[in-house]
Amino acid sequence: MLTRDLINNQASQCKRHVAELAVILLVCLMGLLSCKKKGVLEDQPESPTSGSRMQFTLDSIFLYAKHTYLWKDALTDYYTFNPRKYTSASSDLLNFKELVYDLSRPAINPLNLQPYEKTDFPGIAKYSYIAAGTGTSGNVAAVYPRIADQQLAAALTDTRISGHAAYLALTEFAHLNTLKPILDQAFVGFADAGVTTLVVDLRNNSGGYVETAKYLANLMAKPAMNGQVMYSEHFNSEMQQGKASILKKQIYLDGNNQPVYLNGRLATYADVDFSVSGNTYTFEKGVGLNQLSSIYFLVNGSTASASELLINALKPYFNVKLIGSKTYGKPVGSFGIKIDQYTLYVSNFLIKNSRGKGDYFDGMPVDIAADDASLGTGAEAILANTIALASGKTVQRIGYTQKLEINTAPGLPNLMIKETLRLIR
Repeated sequence: MLTRDLINNQASQCKRHVAELAVILLVCLMGLLSCKKKGVLEDQPESPTSGSRMQFTLDSIFLYAKHTYLWKDALTDYYTFNPRKYTSASSDLLNFKELVYDLSRPAINPLNLQPYEKTDFPGIAKYSYIAAGTGTSGNVAAVYPRIADQQLAAALTDTRISGHAAYLALTEFAHLNTLKPILDQAFVGFADAGVTTLVVDLRNNSGGYVETAKYLANLMAKPAMNGQVMYSEHFNSEMQQGKASILKKQIYLDGNNQPVYLNGRLATYADVDFSVSGNTYTFEKGVGLNQLSSIYFLVNGSTASASELLINALKPYFNVKLIGSKTYGKPVGSFGIKIDQYTLYVSNFLIKNSRGKGDYFDGMPVDIAADDASLGTGAEAILANTIALASGKTVQRIGYTQKLEINTAPGLPNLMIKETLRLIR
């Protein structure tokens, strides 16, 4: 009898152990399934591998922004954002523009708690946009349609010298080949006159070629500034580390719009040096002024991009004063990314001067507020009135003609054109 009870107890214990083991096995199985599911999610492609042509274009817009946008960390992952939801507009291009606008919204400027690309224009970002057509790519970092350079040459500059002060008006940073002879001639005259004070009129100058702005900065620089930092470009961390593999899909072209080969293969944007050290530019003083002490920039709300770069780069080295009204505010640059039949421009890099300053997203404030009437009309009057304003004197508004401010609308091509993206060789 005792033996039978012992057997029954042992059997009961065995059943409990079996039940406990079953529970343990079930828990382990659930854990394994959970791990497997997690692994599936981790291995899931960054975006779908099937879809329509429009869906793939929407995907590409998002993915290029996710990896190359200056504020990429503000963007969610693909599946959370779901770029394929942009289908309600009347055309594909309008759908793409709506997507670009929404991509520009999450990045918030901590100084004012507003989006960096906020504008007063509904549906339009301040810097980023997409356009129909595939513009020049490769080593041209940002391309925009302007009047042909040959047509601009006669109207680009206006100069005047009065004593040791001079006036230079520049309506656009056209290609250096166009402006160089004009600037060289002007600065030979400035140097011969011993100019120490320069008034640079950048009102309505919405930018242009970075190389031209750099050349003008060198003409204005003192010999002692040679080798000193002019400015630097700062891309996002992924690009700086060379990990933006999506750029392998963008073919790199040379200055003649021809492909470049590295080790027998086509070079791509993934071969570009996006490091800070590789995108830091120094003064290279040649001809020009050597004794410049004061610079007055005339600016307004249409003064943007390369114009602001010039001002910001010279501030650490000169007594720089801004006169007029606050500038547009564009311390960022872009390069064109070809996507099917379109070119995408998102903010790719932030520009800083030698002091690390580059936070003028809301525009550069002026030191002396002045309307166009106060500055006058014609080079001679503007030069005299600017010097008077800088000295705290009153000015006369004789012979004034209204100077209309160009609408520097956001999301339009008031871009910096950068001709040299450096390959890592």
